[in-house]
Amino acid sequence: MIGELLSKKAWKLLLPVLAAGIMVFTWLMTSCSIPSENAENLIESGAFIPGEPLAEDEMRITFMGTSVIPRRGQACNSIFVETGNGDSFIFDMGSGVSANYVAMGIPYSRMDKVFLTHLHADHMSDLTTLYCFGPSLDRKTPLRLFGPSGDTADEGTVAFAQTLKQFTKWHVESFSFTSTGLKNGESGYDIEVTELPYMEEGVAYDENGVKITYFPAVHDRNGAISYKLEWNGLSMVYSGDTKPSYFMIDQAEGVDVLIHEMVVPPEVWAAKNTGFKPGDRGWEQAVAYTTAVQDSSHTTQRAFGYILSQTNPRLGVATHFQVNDDTVGPAMEDIRTWYEGPVTLAKDLLVINVSKDGIRQRYAQVSDYAWYPTPSLYPPDQLAPPKYPSPLAQLNDELLEQVIPASVYEGAN
Repeated sequence: MIGELLSKKAWKLLLPVLAAGIMVFTWLMTSCSIPSENAENLIESGAFIPGEPLAEDEMRITFMGTSVIPRRGQACNSIFVETGNGDSFIFDMGSGVSANYVAMGIPYSRMDKVFLTHLHADHMSDLTTLYCFGPSLDRKTPLRLFGPSGDTADEGTVAFAQTLKQFTKWHVESFSFTSTGLKNGESGYDIEVTELPYMEEGVAYDENGVKITYFPAVHDRNGAISYKLEWNGLSMVYSGDTKPSYFMIDQAEGVDVLIHEMVVPPEVWAAKNTGFKPGDRGWEQAVAYTTAVQDSSHTTQRAFGYILSQTNPRLGVATHFQVNDDTVGPAMEDIRTWYEGPVTLAKDLLVINVSKDGIRQRYAQVSDYAWYPTPSLYPPDQLAPPKYPSPLAQLNDELLEQVIPASVYEGAN
């Protein structure tokens, strides 16, 4: 009927509009939705748009990475926490998360306080990017790094920071033809380390009304911790990686948001990672490996439900978990054997606004091709002079002799 009412010319004009509408609808469905079982319909349909103001009495938690496996849809582990007083904090900085920080419009000047739970690569690898590129952009002050001690002096966060500075020396020098610090002596390439005794409970940070404490985590080997942030009567616990422990139950009771790791069952992990199935050669070996990893380090789906039942947060959030259509339902069933309260299984770019009146959850709408956000600018008279007088100062004469003069190609017709 419609085809009979429209001329061929009208169809030619209308088809591009319809196609565009279908593309927008498809983008919205794939970018802003998650499996319906994921959060028991707690996720709002409206997207979070980067740059949205934060109310003075709110805390905002953004999940920049949510997986142990680096995936296109889920980078490794990191959360970004903002408080209404203008402060901001990073907890872990795992492989691949830098792209999400850029997409969310977070400048390096707001990424100056990093709290590491432990030194596995999926929790600290992208610290290299943050450290290397921050000073050449708008973080001209030292990186403040908090993290656990180890059993020996060469295993803890202090040793890690020293090694980070050593293996990035070439990068640091190469960018020192521009200003990377301030005239008052502060340098973006300095690292101020606070190493936290992993077997203790204590205060890591207490400034501007924000208090961050730490406590032991049980993960793989000695030297892992979890964190609790408290501000303005609001609270959040971030577990990092850990087996289910009484440390967590003692520290997380009654918090507003409990962010806790959770892993798929060993059989699922083995099947997804190898493609094997029961009866295949290698199946038993694969399951034995994933079972050993779980037993040494991680929290099962039912154990997560049990922890929630003992702590009763306003919202429980599972992370470190691969969110797929066929993993979400079984995970929720296991959690629900113990706990009936609000639960979300996080994917990247989940944004949670927390206030005393409510908790709001959305997924961010971002560009896959974002550039760096607008930087915070220092007055030129506050910037330290560059270490090297020109961009070419670190190149020898033999290399410079091989440079094609700009007059050769810029003047071409």
